[in-house]
Amino acid sequence: MALVPFLFYFSQCAVMEVKALNQNHCKFYSFMRATRGNWRNTLYVMCGGSFCPHGKNPPCEGYLMAADADGSLIIMPVEIVRQFTGELIEPSECRGTLVRKTFEAVFSRYIEWHTISDSSCPLLQLYQDADR
Repeated sequence: MALVPFLFYFSQCAVMEVKALNQNHCKFYSFMRATRGNWRNTLYVMCGGSFCPHGKNPPCEGYLMAADADGSLIIMPVEIVRQFTGELIEPSECRGTLVRKTFEAVFSRYIEWHTISDSSCPLLQLYQDADR
């Protein structure tokens, strides 16, 4: 993937009217900046296979995690990365992997301060609330 046209296209997010699709583009642009243009520079957070403890059916494939310039987490669903890149996202190609329970234990204070509900998936909340 040529990074320059990619970054030019997504840099237009700053002037776009905010709509659901454009918000996904802008979130993806921020994610790609944090990963220096390569989703492989992330931690893969595995959700747990065929069962979602938060009731999502079918369960998600997992999330990719990076940090922005100030150290804040950027969470991106694997499904969205695949949609934007057209690539199969393999956990073994990422810098590392975490299981969901480990992520929730290590980042428990961050989750407490950056999510609203204890009953909803914290990873999904972190992704959805990224633009706050």
